[in-house]
Amino acid sequence: MTRRITLIRHAETAANVHGGWQGHSDSELSDRGHAQLVKFAARFKPDAPSLLITSDLGRAKATAAALGSAEPDPRWREFHFGEWEGLRSDEIEQRFPGGLVALRSGEDFRPEGGESQSEFAARIEEALAGVVLRLDDGDEAMVVTHGGLIHSLIALILGADPGALALPANTSATTVVLDDGQRPQVFTYSDATHLGGDVARAEGRSVMLYRHGETVANVERRWHGHRESPLTETGRRQASDLAATALPLDAIVSSPLSRAHQTAAPVADAQGRPVTVDDALKEMHFGEWEGMTSAEAEAADPEHFERIYRSGLDEPRGRTGETFAEAGQRLAAAIDEVIEETDARSIGIFTHGGVARAYVAGVLGVSFAERDALPVLRNTAHAEMVIGPRRTRLVSYNVAPHLEL
Repeated sequence: MTRRITLIRHAETAANVHGGWQGHSDSELSDRGHAQLVKFAARFKPDAPSLLITSDLGRAKATAAALGSAEPDPRWREFHFGEWEGLRSDEIEQRFPGGLVALRSGEDFRPEGGESQSEFAARIEEALAGVVLRLDDGDEAMVVTHGGLIHSLIALILGADPGALALPANTSATTVVLDDGQRPQVFTYSDATHLGGDVARAEGRSVMLYRHGETVANVERRWHGHRESPLTETGRRQASDLAATALPLDAIVSSPLSRAHQTAAPVADAQGRPVTVDDALKEMHFGEWEGMTSAEAEAADPEHFERIYRSGLDEPRGRTGETFAEAGQRLAAAIDEVIEETDARSIGIFTHGGVARAYVAGVLGVSFAERDALPVLRNTAHAEMVIGPRRTRLVSYNVAPHLEL
């Protein structure tokens, strides 16, 4: 039984603008927040699900009202910051020295007069479970809630380092898919493409990881690895549609494999940019399994297949290929080199689904055994990373507005 829950962060508030920590206190929507609601409603109202739930705080209820009548539920409130609420980070540090460090350290910290992090985790897990129980097979719910709650819930589902995950954007959509007998999967994270480029950017340089368009091997469910496979007609159309919707890029770098390069080319042409080719952006190497389906690989080497895909051991694929971790580390090194060699602030990396997921999992601290909590990027979908002065963060994942057209 498959169910989907889409989590929406409320529109921008006055407190968001001046940097105040809101928690259970409230703040009016800003002028930009009201403008966000118009774009948000235009995108989501036509397909709004029958079950619409909202935090009972004003900023969430005002956002949910753009879609229709929503059921308020206090379990979906933001973290309760107690005496910190209404203060900016510098004011919190001045009045409660060391508090912010403790909050971000991973220990079970409770701000003065607020709730503990373990209490918060239990509350939001209960809230999620409560929605799941109300959904039948194929149903979808939408919950309008808060940035810190979405961030914390997704980190819990992924088993990720919260510091490696950026807060979701105002009015962005994060979708969780739940199948019986499987752990929840974060299908998309922080999709705010309805806002265009009007999204507050985290400090650092933006790297957009794009997966190539659909190929013949994708249709046949074969592992490409370093082998070639042509784009299908659908794949070529996906690349063309991507070119019409992609945000401006200052530099474009592609894997040498034709499926990635042919996906990059329409984007580069539309934006008047050259494409640089980097061999290190290739797909994960599947060794002796390249060109096989999973059934063929299992038949060829059942013991090896069992160890990797049922026991969760990250061994070289097809005996002579790469591990998941090695592929992710290779892409990480390639991105670091691209960053060092260009002054570009926004870089498009056209690569492959397996290696991109391995890289993102490495940034988040998600192990190979837990990788299925994060799906492989859809064809021509992207993940945005921000490479900051102190660390790399995931900003969004599996976003592809052109696939919705």
